[in-house]
Amino acid sequence: MMKLLAIDTSTELASVAILIGDEIISREQDSQRIHAQLILPMIDELIAQTGLGLNQLDGIIFGCGPGSFTGLRIACSIAKGLAYANDLPLVPVSSLAAIAWTAREIKEDFNQPVLSVLDARMHEMYWSCFLEHQFLAQDRINAVKDIQLPANQSFILAGVGIDLYWKDFPEQIKSQISEVLAVFPTASAMIRLAQKANIKAVSVAQAQPVYVRNQVTQGDSRG
Repeated sequence: MMKLLAIDTSTELASVAILIGDEIISREQDSQRIHAQLILPMIDELIAQTGLGLNQLDGIIFGCGPGSFTGLRIACSIAKGLAYANDLPLVPVSSLAAIAWTAREIKEDFNQPVLSVLDARMHEMYWSCFLEHQFLAQDRINAVKDIQLPANQSFILAGVGIDLYWKDFPEQIKSQISEVLAVFPTASAMIRLAQKANIKAVSVAQAQPVYVRNQVTQGDSRG
C-alpha cells in the first residue's frame, strides 16, 4: 500500500496531503506570510490523524515551482529535511501541472488542453500548456501580452491571477479560451499527478526549486 506525503507552498495557499493506499487526506490554509510556521504543524496533524510515522512513508512530493520564491524555498527545504531524516526519495512536481490536473478533474475532461497560469507580478505570468499529463509547452514566464498558444486549439484557462490580468491577454488568446477556472495548485493534486505521470524521484541533493526566472537575487521578497 503506497504511502506518500505532499507539500506545496508555491502560492498563498499552504497545502499538505497524505496518500494511504487509495485515500488522500489533505489540509489547506490561506496565509502566505506565515507558511513557514504553518506547514510543519499541518504535517504533524495529518501524521497524527493517520497514525503513520514519517519513516513509514514511501516518499515525499513537493511543489517545486514556479511560484513565490519564498514559498518554493519553504516547501523544498522542509521536504528535503524530512526526506533526509527518514531516508526517503523526493518527487518534485510543477505547480502549473498541478493546476492543469485540477482543472481537468473539475471538468471531468482529460482530453481538453489546459493553459495553466500563475501571477508572477509586474504584468507577467508563469504559464504552461498541458494535454492530459503531457507538456505542450514547458513552464516559462512572459509578459501576459506575449503569451502564445498552439493555433487552432481551444484551451481551458486555469490558475491564479487571471482576474488581475485578463485585460492584458491578447485577443487571439481570448478567442481560444473555452472556459476560465480559478484554481490553486494543491498537494492532493500533486499526489494524483505524480502517480499518473510516473514522475521520476530525485535525491535530497538533487532536489531544488524551479524558479523559471533567470535570476533570483538574495533577499528577493517576491511572494
